[in-house]
Amino acid sequence: MITIYYYCLNMTADDERFVAGALQELAQHLKEDLIKLPVNIKALTDKPKLTKEVYERLNRLSDQSYTFSDCAAEVLCVFPIDEMHTARLFVYCGQDSDIAKAAQKKAPWACWGATCGSLSAVYESHNKVTIWHEVVHLLLRRTDNLDECYEPYPPYAKKADCNCDTCIMQYAAPEKTCENWPFLCDKNVRTLQNLAE
Repeated sequence: MITIYYYCLNMTADDERFVAGALQELAQHLKEDLIKLPVNIKALTDKPKLTKEVYERLNRLSDQSYTFSDCAAEVLCVFPIDEMHTARLFVYCGQDSDIAKAAQKKAPWACWGATCGSLSAVYESHNKVTIWHEVVHLLLRRTDNLDECYEPYPPYAKKADCNCDTCIMQYAAPEKTCENWPFLCDKNVRTLQNLAE
């Protein structure tokens, strides 16, 4: 079973409650009949030693030569060996944080969040759709962007293979799109179903 550890980096208790609620809501949808993907959501801060080690890795992003991709490649190395293949790390942080700057350096179009491998970051958006968008990437750990439902260049139009007008994998999908589950296109539903098998 996949476990998503979330970490609110230098954020408020209200931010932490918002993130936990958004992640739990998505996890509940993923467990439903359509996809049947069980996902554990855990606060990283419940594991103080692990939190300290992750914080040290994230702190290295203040060094310009240490990239978001470097951090993504190394951050799970601090997790227990039995969790290295099933754990994912979701970080919620400020727009001015080193992790946000490093992510945007890697992907300048990533105005609200970015994912690389088992590391995902959302920069203080207070939009659960942005969190969900990045978490779908995090679950799939894709490197080819095939799970994106928008073209890679401005104006980031919806891709032809996305058959859902309210798909959260479109660029800057508004929060009102997630009123009725599923808010994913068939392509991404199938990919998540395959992950559940």
